[in-house]
Amino acid sequence: MPDHTSGSPSTAAATLSSVSAIASRDVSRRTMLRGAGLLGVGVGFGLPALLTACGAAAQDGGGSGKGGTLTLAIDATSAVNDPAFYTSLGDWMAVDCICRGLTFISFETNEPTPDLAEQWTVSDDKLTYTFTLRTGVKFHDGTTLSSADVLASLGRQFDPDDKTLPKGATRPLSSMGANVASLTAPDDMTVKMVLKKPDRTVLGKLSGIGGRIISKAALDKYGADIGKHLVGTGPFAFSAATSGQSVTLKAFDGFRLGKPPIDRLVLRQVQDPSTIVSSLLSGDVSATQFAPYSAVSQLRKDSAVKVYDTPHNADAIMMIDARRVPELKVRKAINLAINRKAILAQAFYGVGAEPQGYAIPPAQSGYDTALADLSTQDTAQAKRLVEEAGAKGRTIRLMAASDSWHPKAAQIIAQNLTDVGFKVATTSVDPATYFSRLLDGKDDYHDLMIWERNTYVPDPDDMVGAMASPTSIYGSKLSGMDTLKGAASLADDLYTAKNLTDTKKRTAAYTKIQRRWAEEYMVLSMLACFSNLVVSGADVKGMNTDALANHRCYMEKASV
Repeated sequence: MPDHTSGSPSTAAATLSSVSAIASRDVSRRTMLRGAGLLGVGVGFGLPALLTACGAAAQDGGGSGKGGTLTLAIDATSAVNDPAFYTSLGDWMAVDCICRGLTFISFETNEPTPDLAEQWTVSDDKLTYTFTLRTGVKFHDGTTLSSADVLASLGRQFDPDDKTLPKGATRPLSSMGANVASLTAPDDMTVKMVLKKPDRTVLGKLSGIGGRIISKAALDKYGADIGKHLVGTGPFAFSAATSGQSVTLKAFDGFRLGKPPIDRLVLRQVQDPSTIVSSLLSGDVSATQFAPYSAVSQLRKDSAVKVYDTPHNADAIMMIDARRVPELKVRKAINLAINRKAILAQAFYGVGAEPQGYAIPPAQSGYDTALADLSTQDTAQAKRLVEEAGAKGRTIRLMAASDSWHPKAAQIIAQNLTDVGFKVATTSVDPATYFSRLLDGKDDYHDLMIWERNTYVPDPDDMVGAMASPTSIYGSKLSGMDTLKGAASLADDLYTAKNLTDTKKRTAAYTKIQRRWAEEYMVLSMLACFSNLVVSGADVKGMNTDALANHRCYMEKASV
């Protein structure tokens, strides 16, 4: 699909053939931009009713094994691994292996459990979190974990002027930091965080990449270059990295849960889908979550590999810019026109599910099939709304990245919209520039934008809270929802919902928000719920595949 220039929009008839051409051949996996994580990597978690926890994250990790090297195919690497600086999914997978946080979410369960903090308490007013650190935990540089490391690691996320931040740092914990009144250390093994207003997602946020704890000694030594010399307490220590090629990690003997079974973990950049498949089959690559959906049938039939069925935790979405499509009837018509069954079958090759819980995928709490009607195709009703709005024959512009499932989805949607009376102009955008175009409200093709949201923390606040907020990138730069009457009140509703303690009441609150979000604004059209396709060699054991499907890299129990 060519990138049509401004002033020369193609019609659906002209563009469908070009979209189809791209969809019919293998295309490169997305090379993620710095800052793309603002869309696809969110933070947020609803705590369980108990606000005081003790215990530990999986205590049986690690142990003796056969050694050897496990090689993961990743999307890209810039050779910069910094919790405060999103560069690529692959680089953050390296961070996941090198560093651990105060809390941990395994994705085998969605609840945060203690990690570097062995326990915590929360004050009655829900404003003060007091963390007790584990004693004797070693960093890769030989220093011992203390409160000073925690203050330095979280403090740089909260402070945009911190001297250890690299230029362009994305600081994924910045929004949480804006709500932190103070972060102090009463003693070497205690950290106290005082909030300005209650936020029950704190423990979940601290399990994300941004919450990973770095050796203060290393931060003092390397400063803004810490991403090239990252030192944590995780199961693997940094060994070497080459931009555009690979990151090599070595097993850490002093990991608190025991030395990992493998000796080395190599994260290798492999962007061509056919190469990913051939490398898996040959054993050159041990595992990946970037296997192309088009190869799922072939891979399932081959005894050399194993394809994992992982929970559907990601959203395939299409944002509608209300500034470009101002009539609610037209936005609803667009949503009603979409054939999700075709997208699931032809773009995802069946690896996923039709969206029945609107923006909350099936694997997350708050999923409510009472919202299924918001993602139902009704061509007749769509045609009526187009006629009523006087929009028949109007040209609608559609933008999609040129990789993975996006081109085929664009082809299907373009035909769907043509069928209900629109003319459709499409553009296919190189993945390296797509994010910048999403943020540009003046882009000629900003009417409709195909995208996806993966989650690093499995919770409704990370999906609905991030996308329905009028102050978020989704609610402002992408959709212009913040310009619509009454939209500002959604922020208050979202704040209330994320802080509810009762699970049923919390689900009901998010259901109510989503219905209002869709029926009053319709700036997000759900396309599918899916899982990144995880495949490994038949001899690979012990990977946390549920986490890997969400681009989280927990390889401390893996063996080859």
